[in-house]
Amino acid sequence: MNTAVKEVQVIKATKTGEKTEKIRVAAYCRVSTDKDDQLNSFFAQMRYYRDYVRGNDKMVLVDIYADEGITGTELTKRDEMKRLIRDCKHKKIDRVLVKSVTRFARNSLECIETIRTMQSCGVSVLFENDHIDTETMNSEMMLYIKSAFGQSEATSASKRMSTSIRMKMEDGTYVATSAPFGYRLVDGEYTVVPEEAEVVRKIFALYLQGYGVNVIAKTIRDTDGDKRVWNRQGIKYILTNEKYIGDTMWQKSFTPAVLPLRNRPNRGELPKYYCEGTQEAIVSKEDFIAVKNLMREREEKHYKQYRNEKKLFYRKIMCRHCGWSYRVKQIQNGYVWACSRKGMIGGECSSRSYTDTELCRSFIKIYNILKQNKRVLLDETISQLQTLKVKANCGNNVIAEIDEKIAMLGRQNNLYGQMLANGVIDEVTYHEKADSLKGQITELRSRRMKIINDDDEETCIEQLRQLRKIIEESPDYLDEMDTVLFREIVKLIYAEEDGALSFVIKGDLELKVYVGGENDEQND
Repeated sequence: MNTAVKEVQVIKATKTGEKTEKIRVAAYCRVSTDKDDQLNSFFAQMRYYRDYVRGNDKMVLVDIYADEGITGTELTKRDEMKRLIRDCKHKKIDRVLVKSVTRFARNSLECIETIRTMQSCGVSVLFENDHIDTETMNSEMMLYIKSAFGQSEATSASKRMSTSIRMKMEDGTYVATSAPFGYRLVDGEYTVVPEEAEVVRKIFALYLQGYGVNVIAKTIRDTDGDKRVWNRQGIKYILTNEKYIGDTMWQKSFTPAVLPLRNRPNRGELPKYYCEGTQEAIVSKEDFIAVKNLMREREEKHYKQYRNEKKLFYRKIMCRHCGWSYRVKQIQNGYVWACSRKGMIGGECSSRSYTDTELCRSFIKIYNILKQNKRVLLDETISQLQTLKVKANCGNNVIAEIDEKIAMLGRQNNLYGQMLANGVIDEVTYHEKADSLKGQITELRSRRMKIINDDDEETCIEQLRQLRKIIEESPDYLDEMDTVLFREIVKLIYAEEDGALSFVIKGDLELKVYVGGENDEQND
């Protein structure tokens, strides 16, 4: 064995390993549920992070992601957090700034999983108050401990609150914090609002006359001049709420003392508390029971109607003329799919109806068009979107300008508040100025969100790629209905005013076919 010392030439490093480009930084925060505090908190955090980044010439601020009044225990309810993760996956961000772990998440598992997702995208996270930086230390254990403490705090608080509420329910002393339509809370008790009570009685009367919940909702909107957004859910809530006969059922839903802290219906997991005569009745018990029985009969009939293959088009067809959904309607020789607005009180929709056969044939046409024109419809569209993606960053400057305007309006709002406090202006003037500023802020935020939503080419490209893969792996020609392909490809169908059908497919690609008549073979 040769043990002689060999001469080694050292080649000096020529790079420092440091990034020469500016680090793309995002900030995440959750703000208060209170309207005024929410506004002020958002402005304050926005100013803080902008100043923080401006003070570091190695950083550039991508965006501020703020979930407003949302619990930290459940990721699925935080739209801005989901947008942040999506932008990390799209390689728009290098580093995320967060005040504390509890602002980021109180669910230990989701906290760690989110951090791992960001790290897999090459994104580091700095928790300022906790002195935790995923870029410079192995901080997973510390993150787990911090988030676990937050998780424990959240679940303990929820359990304490639930126990206190249930004790009050048991002895009948529980006081609600809000009142349903038809009542107002006065000194902790329900007081009937006469004009609203008349609307409630009208809803019960119309239902007993045979009208459906959609028809009733539209009737209330059109005839009573009520500015509320009446819909089928609101009508059903009134028709099934025992408070209108003067009684109260407590604990219809509950929040489990385990994460995620999500309110869920009580289906026997916990006791319910029914108390009679808790407030003045608006409708009779006889009418309430009659509505309950009629609703059960209609639901059973509805279930039988949709339990077969007719589910394929259920909630898939929308009327382009009036915006209502299509549903099955009985005719002399069977049934058709028709606009829900037809036949309603004051219904004016003139859109045509379709049979199952027409809908199936239309889908077969759409599929064959896609298969035969895959290169033009899919490949070229994907290529164009990829080109647009390159230009997407131009919207960042516009967003920054909008944020500056919002911050300026926020400072003006604070100034008017100080002027009111010092007696410089009166309350009437203050409210006029404040309302005007808040209106401008709302409009700017809407513009900001539109720009953000428009900058989503990557998602569209991925969906089109999935569609292309499905088409490539499917038959060369379709001559009969394939329900599996339909469910994989079709997102929505629009019934056009000219009788045609427009299919919205994966990637939001829209293809139009004509149904019946001389244009049967024509398509766009």
